[in-house]
Amino acid sequence: MRPLRIALYNLTSTTRFGGVESFVWDLARELAGRGHAVTVIGGVGPRREAGPGVRVVTFPFIPRTTFQRLPLLRRAYAETKLAERLTMAVTALPELVRGGYDIIHLQKPYDIGPALLARRLSGARVLLGCHGEDFYRGDRLLARHIDAAVSCSHFNAATVARRYGFTPRVVFNGVDMDLFRPQPPDPTLRPTLGLTPDTPLLLFVGRLQPWKGLETAIRALPLLPGVHLAVAGDGEDHPRLTNLVAALGLAARVHWLGAVERRTLPRLYSSADLLVATSHASETFGIGLIEAQACGLPVVASRFGGFPEVVDEGRSGLLYPPRSEEALAAAVSELLADPSRRTAMAAAAPGWAAQFAWPAVTDRIEQVYRELVEP
Repeated sequence: MRPLRIALYNLTSTTRFGGVESFVWDLARELAGRGHAVTVIGGVGPRREAGPGVRVVTFPFIPRTTFQRLPLLRRAYAETKLAERLTMAVTALPELVRGGYDIIHLQKPYDIGPALLARRLSGARVLLGCHGEDFYRGDRLLARHIDAAVSCSHFNAATVARRYGFTPRVVFNGVDMDLFRPQPPDPTLRPTLGLTPDTPLLLFVGRLQPWKGLETAIRALPLLPGVHLAVAGDGEDHPRLTNLVAALGLAARVHWLGAVERRTLPRLYSSADLLVATSHASETFGIGLIEAQACGLPVVASRFGGFPEVVDEGRSGLLYPPRSEEALAAAVSELLADPSRRTAMAAAAPGWAAQFAWPAVTDRIEQVYRELVEP
């Protein structure tokens, strides 16, 4: 396959931390390592992770919060995200047109319109990466004109098919197995949190949004005497969750770590007893679950969205019904009471996670690119 010029276009790649953003940076690194000319195009922001051969270009935009100040748009989630991205597209379009790209790889349907215009003016092929349910009025009309689509899970592919009438090819997200791998526990973590070395410790990793379901884990703690919960993440739901913890008298058992740099996550994964993943909406894959398993940490996850596709149930973790603190507590208790089973799960988890290693994922993405540029 000849080297390609590839634009990975996604506003938040350079402004936020999250699963989609990690996907973009890891894919950029892998593609550049294979000789492709890769440009990450995002919004002006603090995040830059360019590796060898990766070019980063950022453009100004008007944040969605500005639009949400308008009374008619205060609750218009999809519309304000669309407006935010279109303000970046105004200045980014010349780069898309003149960059000589073979592939414009999007991560959100909000960017389909500008990408199609760039295709018309430059001849680039447009690939839509589907990671969620970011639908809006008018997206069906635009989506029918893209060249191809890939989806991060079978669950997400089915959701997209119901919306757009075509089924994307499933290409699971990848995990950096060099970064996320088993390592000795950090003996300083529990003392830093004021805990004894044998205190049972659960770990939650993710943005603090209502649909991430951390409330379920918090409400499960009274059913788990002596168990503590460390929360790695931040977000708009933090104040409400902090109040809930206080109201339940759990302030001494919930430890807020704040937003954690990705490179420090393996230390947390390798030092906790279990990862809890509690989403009950908008969860199409679960990169944190793969990272944890790659580090040898068993998981207890809600049976929702893409989670069942990334957990080897019974071998690397357990699944429970979403929003049930009783079921979550029962699953956690079952594993905490059986150290030998947890040890077996910890041993099996990295092997299961290996199927999501980036070289294999990049092979699948390259195959899609090849079919687009060499029909």
